[in-house]
Amino acid sequence: MNRKEKGTLTAAFTGGGGKTSLIFYLVEKFSRQGKRVIVTTTTHMAWEEDRPFADAEDTEELCRLIEQYGYVIAAKHKAGQPKISGPEPETLKRLSGFCDLLLVEADGARRLPLKVPAVHEPVIPEFADIVVGVTGLDCIGKKICDIAHRPEDVAEFLRKKTDEPVMWEDVVKIASSENGLRKNVGEKSFLVYFNKADVLESSGVAENIIKKCREAGIEAVCGSLKKIMERQEICRKFHGIRRK
Repeated sequence: MNRKEKGTLTAAFTGGGGKTSLIFYLVEKFSRQGKRVIVTTTTHMAWEEDRPFADAEDTEELCRLIEQYGYVIAAKHKAGQPKISGPEPETLKRLSGFCDLLLVEADGARRLPLKVPAVHEPVIPEFADIVVGVTGLDCIGKKICDIAHRPEDVAEFLRKKTDEPVMWEDVVKIASSENGLRKNVGEKSFLVYFNKADVLESSGVAENIIKKCREAGIEAVCGSLKKIMERQEICRKFHGIRRK
């Protein structure tokens, strides 16, 4: 059965650290609702070996694991390697025919909260319905050199030195730029998730970030994956996305 005909939602996750945690929160949430979920990547992705995994080319095993667990990680993996890698583009597209929700990690940041994409990044599937850009708000007030993936690139983008601190305005600039989190989004739906809002000294900072994003025409959520109510907010955003 081709589930794409029934409206598979494909979401690509880009930006800083926190993407994998967000993806597996959504796996937990939607699989409990009876949705069939596949997790994959277009680059490389860390994974836990106790989670159900199938080679993306092994349709029989993939379907068996989805039936058993409600979700599966589908990618390529070489023995002894700590990360999985993305399948071929045609295989990636085919995966959407076996699930209700296809979650694609489309960027890497080495678990650092802030980044700007390199020339070849991010690798967003052309058929994605929504792109979710992720940034960790624990970067605010910290030196670029301490919290950014490829700090020289971030400093150049912000027109700062690598030993200067990140301000909340910098976070908004990266989130709203087509050379930042909006890169390669095109006409797809776009949502920014600012994680770790619980570390901010003042709730006013999060409010300012959301306000400025909305002024730029960007849908954004500030929250913490540790807090249930803020997790629910990100899920509500998914329910409103139009499928292609």
